[in-house]
Amino acid sequence: MSNKALRCKVHIQNKGWSEWVQEGRLVGTVGEFLRLEAVILEGVDEYRVHVQDLGWSEWVKEGEVAGTEGKGLRIEAIEIKGDNVNYQVHVENFGWLDWARDGETAGTVGCGLRVEAIRIVRSAEPFSVDDSRSHFEQAPAPIVIPDPVQPVHGNKQGKVYIAPGHGTQTNGVWDSGCVDGEYTEAELMLNVARVAVEMLRKWGVIVVSEADSGNDKNMVYSVDSANEAGVDVYVSLHCDYNLAPSGTLPIIYPGSEEGARLANCINSSVMALMGLGSRGVMQRDDYEVSYTDMPACIFELGSISRDILKLVDSRSFGIAIAQGIYDYL
Repeated sequence: MSNKALRCKVHIQNKGWSEWVQEGRLVGTVGEFLRLEAVILEGVDEYRVHVQDLGWSEWVKEGEVAGTEGKGLRIEAIEIKGDNVNYQVHVENFGWLDWARDGETAGTVGCGLRVEAIRIVRSAEPFSVDDSRSHFEQAPAPIVIPDPVQPVHGNKQGKVYIAPGHGTQTNGVWDSGCVDGEYTEAELMLNVARVAVEMLRKWGVIVVSEADSGNDKNMVYSVDSANEAGVDVYVSLHCDYNLAPSGTLPIIYPGSEEGARLANCINSSVMALMGLGSRGVMQRDDYEVSYTDMPACIFELGSISRDILKLVDSRSFGIAIAQGIYDYL
């Protein structure tokens, strides 16, 4: 047990490390929409943070850094162990959550929401806030399995935008996305996208895609092009980094019913045709689902290392993606 006074400092997006703040005072920001990326505590026994894309960090002792610097990754939750230590966090979209204590989770897991501020107080009795929770987790959206793929497809009307992940950035520099050995996300997704585009067009769907021109647009231009073209649906294809778990991970805008239906249609097709599991449907306000004027889904096809044997089968994966979009239309 530490005998030091409670105090905390945090690493804030665009600002760097804060000054030390004593117990009871807010550390971080409120109303500036900035993520916390790392934290250092004194006067506690040990602590850990849940970091975007990385999950829970190792437990660290007081005075040590928990989190990351220079990687642009948000802290999503924190757990602190110490004698009579209460702590609460201010979370994107929800504000202050209830107080947690003695290793309990404060924040969110699986929701893609940033922690923006922290308060810590020592007291013999637990703190509480009426009608609130110290933490919550995002339940995966329900997966609806479509009817089996039919050998003959009738023509469907619709206009779709398919964006292969990464490629040429706004400054003209090539972005390979995640890499594992000889494999790059940009190349794998371009190959899958080309097949998906081919099949959808064969089934009567109008498709707009930079797969036709070698993946020469970054996501800002892709979203702009989709909005200008007035498409009915936007799908961006990605694969996850080499340490990610196996399985698909569709991402949709929080609360979008049509986004959820689109994600579930593609997810069900891929699971059925590719034999892949899924990590659920994540609701998160990423750029491609926030700034599109139509139902949109960022579809993570799997881990570039754990699912590589599936990802290199671009023909089968492209057909599975196309079938899911076809089912949605």
